[in-house]
Amino acid sequence: MTVYGNQHVKFLQFIKHILQIEIVHSFEETVTQAFDEFIKQHNNLSNNQIEFMTVLKKYLIDKGKIEKKDLINPPFTQLHPQGILGVFSPKEIEEIITVIQRIAA
Repeated sequence: MTVYGNQHVKFLQFIKHILQIEIVHSFEETVTQAFDEFIKQHNNLSNNQIEFMTVLKKYLIDKGKIEKKDLINPPFTQLHPQGILGVFSPKEIEEIITVIQRIAA
């Protein structure tokens, strides 16, 4: 089901939206809000890490999904030869993957 270009909307969210109980945002808005919140919570990120998150956000909006293996391939290797592994700590990577799974599952 796709609502406002958001193919990741759950059926219950759609019903709540129809009943005006919950607002369903576009996929782009959902991704942007999630990434902005991540950056806000991690206010000590380096410029390189923020740039990585920007590339990741654009990739996710453009493709609609991403797999873990994608994070160590172009365009992410343009920021570091190891992709996400060279930019974030293992704990941060887990948190980023959790955000991705929450919004693009």
